[in-house]
Amino acid sequence: MMNDRPISGTPIPTHALRRSGIRTALSACALFAAGMLSACHTLADERIASSQDEQRNAAAAFLAKYVAWAKLIEVQGQERGVPLTPAERRLAAEVGIARPDKVRLVYVDAVPFPADDPEMRAVGESMGFIGPGVINNAQAFGYTIWVRRGFTLDTPLLAHELVHVAQIERSASFGAYAERYMRELMEFGHTGMPLEIEAHEANRKYAAAD
Repeated sequence: MMNDRPISGTPIPTHALRRSGIRTALSACALFAAGMLSACHTLADERIASSQDEQRNAAAAFLAKYVAWAKLIEVQGQERGVPLTPAERRLAAEVGIARPDKVRLVYVDAVPFPADDPEMRAVGESMGFIGPGVINNAQAFGYTIWVRRGFTLDTPLLAHELVHVAQIERSASFGAYAERYMRELMEFGHTGMPLEIEAHEANRKYAAAD
């Protein structure tokens, strides 16, 4: 007579065998799914890392060109700009500029940007520096502040730009300032970046004083 009991001597009911088989199948499916998810996450992480590397490389290339161009713009601004008035020099000193006598205001039809360079234009457009509907009213390049003609640079707005001059002045170089500005812009956005928050605080301070 054939023995229908297992070697252990404990009989295993048919429904228990089915449950065991189902559990085994489910475990196998779970392992397969986990493997697939892990592979998908790895691929997604690699794509994200690759995209981030591309963005960093593009930003670094843009920054190197931009800094070289901006230095030339400051030289031009020093040659053609006008010095601050006594009241404006006092304001510059109040916001922390060590050399208010070096600051120049340059009035132009449009604040310059190196849009002639296709790569720089593309990055500038992607970051919102230039493009349809984008109007740059004033910008600091070293000790020069370029102002669009027709824009009223009142005390609060001048204080804002002078703060940027002070930030540049206390940086190791204009390149170091520009690198920090780009890094903060990508991390926090324009309204949330510390450099702009400091400048906007000057806006509020001198707007309240008017």
